[in-house]
Amino acid sequence: MANVQDIKAQKAEKTLRLFTILLLIVGIVAFAASITDLVTKHMLLKLFGAKENAGQTNFSGISAAELFLTASGALLIIGTIMHLVKGNYRTFQGTCIAAIIFAVFPLIIFAVNIGGFPFAAIFAALALAIIVLAIIAMKSRWQVYIKEMTGEVKKLTWLSMKELIKATAVVLVFVLAFALLIYVLDLIFYTPVKLLLTGNETETAATAEPVQDGTTAGQIDQTGDSTDNNE
Repeated sequence: MANVQDIKAQKAEKTLRLFTILLLIVGIVAFAASITDLVTKHMLLKLFGAKENAGQTNFSGISAAELFLTASGALLIIGTIMHLVKGNYRTFQGTCIAAIIFAVFPLIIFAVNIGGFPFAAIFAALALAIIVLAIIAMKSRWQVYIKEMTGEVKKLTWLSMKELIKATAVVLVFVLAFALLIYVLDLIFYTPVKLLLTGNETETAATAEPVQDGTTAGQIDQTGDSTDNNE
């Protein structure tokens, strides 16, 4: 039984290594093609596209898609090299997930622009290859991971109903006690903090009132003087 599991694990590792190499190749091609098209101001797209389409098309969305595809390819290059050289699967898995996310937008943009620019099909195919290969590569390793995880879960010892009730009661008592402590502290410190925060506002209001009264009195005097002069 152990030998069968070992054989399956070895097959899974070989499959993962194969898809890792394919992802590395696709990542390099996607990175190189998108960078080249950005540097040459979309010459790869214009080369096979109609001149009127190339002149009228707004390339801002395509440029953003190429930047996303560049990031996706760079992530694949980093993740696959880390996995092939150091066997770091967690980094590889994280970069694959990020590469999939970055490749969705280019896939949509280039698929929409295939009619005007046939070369956009190459970029769309690269984005689709990144998504598909990354999912398959992670799936081959996830099968082994799930089997190992289920094997470890079977070794766990579960609590009995009495132990579960006791543990739950302890947690509830602790939560209630902590909530009561916070309530008491709030009652103790509410008044001093309120006085501390509102004291400056009270003083400012008190000093502002004479100025306002004085201004009002001055305005009244001026009004009175003007009335007398008019008489």
